[in-house]
Amino acid sequence: MLPLEYPRIAVIADAHFHDLYADYGFPGIAQDDRRLTFRLLADTARSTRVFNESYFAFHHALDDVAERGIRHVVLLGDYSDDGQVETVSGVKRVLDSYAARFGMRFYATVGNHDIFGADGRHRSKRFLNEDGGYSILSSDPHLRDRGAHTVIASDRMYCKGYPDGLDAMADFGFYPRTGDLHWETPFGIDGDPAARFYEVNSPDGNTTRRLMDASYLVEPFAGVWLLMIDANVFVPVDGVTPGEEGDLADSTGAGWNAMLVHKRFVLDWMADVARRARLEGKCLLAFSHYPVLDPLDDTVEDEVALLGRTGMVERIPKIDVAEALIAAGIDIHFSGHLHVNDTAQYRSGGRFLTNVAMPSLVAFPGAYKVLTIDDKRIDIETVGIEAMPIDDDLRQGYRREVLPSRLEAGGLLEVDDYGGFLFAHLGHLVGRRYLKREWPKDIAAMIRALDLADLATLALIEEPVAAVDAMAAIAAARTDMSLQQRLSAHLLKHGSEIGALHGISALEFLADWYRLRMGSELALDWINEQKIASYLAVGNLFADRDGDGPDAVQAQFTLIFRMFSNYISGLPSRNFSIDRITGVIEPTLRTS
Repeated sequence: MLPLEYPRIAVIADAHFHDLYADYGFPGIAQDDRRLTFRLLADTARSTRVFNESYFAFHHALDDVAERGIRHVVLLGDYSDDGQVETVSGVKRVLDSYAARFGMRFYATVGNHDIFGADGRHRSKRFLNEDGGYSILSSDPHLRDRGAHTVIASDRMYCKGYPDGLDAMADFGFYPRTGDLHWETPFGIDGDPAARFYEVNSPDGNTTRRLMDASYLVEPFAGVWLLMIDANVFVPVDGVTPGEEGDLADSTGAGWNAMLVHKRFVLDWMADVARRARLEGKCLLAFSHYPVLDPLDDTVEDEVALLGRTGMVERIPKIDVAEALIAAGIDIHFSGHLHVNDTAQYRSGGRFLTNVAMPSLVAFPGAYKVLTIDDKRIDIETVGIEAMPIDDDLRQGYRREVLPSRLEAGGLLEVDDYGGFLFAHLGHLVGRRYLKREWPKDIAAMIRALDLADLATLALIEEPVAAVDAMAAIAAARTDMSLQQRLSAHLLKHGSEIGALHGISALEFLADWYRLRMGSELALDWINEQKIASYLAVGNLFADRDGDGPDAVQAQFTLIFRMFSNYISGLPSRNFSIDRITGVIEPTLRTS
């Protein structure tokens, strides 16, 4: 008979830890009695994640885990900034400290930022100088940068490959250790890297490489099996000699799609593990860095129609992945990689597969999850770290950079807590990154120029309008009294009014669109009810349209608002339970 409840497990994804106080072979900047190796705010402002804050976010999350009395912690890949030797060593120092002080045991799997192929690869980063300029640290001694004060070659910046890149993390699940009740790999019970190699072929079949797979199964306490999948896939590149630069392509964009092609042996092993788990009455939970289901609430087709094949779309698994995992007997899988907080489920042949997509510690909304397992269900609680204060070392460092460079920080330096910083960071990215890189220029121009009332007006213009004519058409419709009266009546019916819409820019709406995309229901803590009502009211206007061709600008905004509606109406993703037998997902109020 299974015990009623097992020890709780904390799951942390995409910590992307950068050790601010480590020695990378660069003097850095002096603050008080310490020296900091400080990443540029200019780089943070263009990145989908924050950098320096990761040091404090990782410690804050682990402090919270310790305070809750949790002793088992899963690290769901991308535990390091970019796999640099010194950074991974910093992760080890942190984990060793919490293991020694609190008796924590860690179970890690690798992500695309932690390790690369057989031989590794060079890494280069910009770091702040005392005068507000920057120097570059690189493991590549041949790198040059005209804007840098200096370029410093440092082997501490190198990202190692398999198996050397796992050495620093050897005590955190990748190899057998005292205290685990059971441990194995797809190759057996021998943890020696030499016993864990497989062959992978180039697309043209002319090159074959032997690479290590770091997957393992562990039973940390009686009754629960953690299936830790190494879903990194490195494929030989056609025509490139092994050992040359660029000889391997990674699976940053392919993930599980590539697993089905190049690492089928892992799927076979997973099926055997799942069969044994059922026979022995074990609760089996699967973890890998990459999602096995679409975490974007079935919006991929709309995104392709609107934006083309974006980087996010390229990372979404095909339905073949879900079918393969269901066939293997996997019911529940946890993923990171996309920094999205979401719950997705797929059913086929009377079975179910649930993917719990984990938020990152270094991107909005910033959280980890706690699992409480009993013999009937799994309760999942999402724990935000938004209340963490912004450390004064960060404020001082950013002031050194911003004053001489006149960097437009977009509100990032005007907040007091980490949640506000991540909220502002994502809003800043919309204008600085996403609109520039991914959105059609005509739609981006409209979003920069219009407010929500203008978009509502556009929805009520009966004739389809081409993007090139949209601004003029909206300007004319602003003075169409009949149209404006219909708009006011519609808004009133849906709990909004025209004044509220005039107070929200289209750019502000798009920032909230991205926040809901990344945070699902966690984003609702940051977007007030009146705004949500206004967004939904405008979305209803576009949803009521019929017959617009794909070239009509109204059709494009229909997609935008339909995606918003999907983001806001998905499965529970904050606190919820999964029935272990039926797969039924229900929201819960339980907190630990």
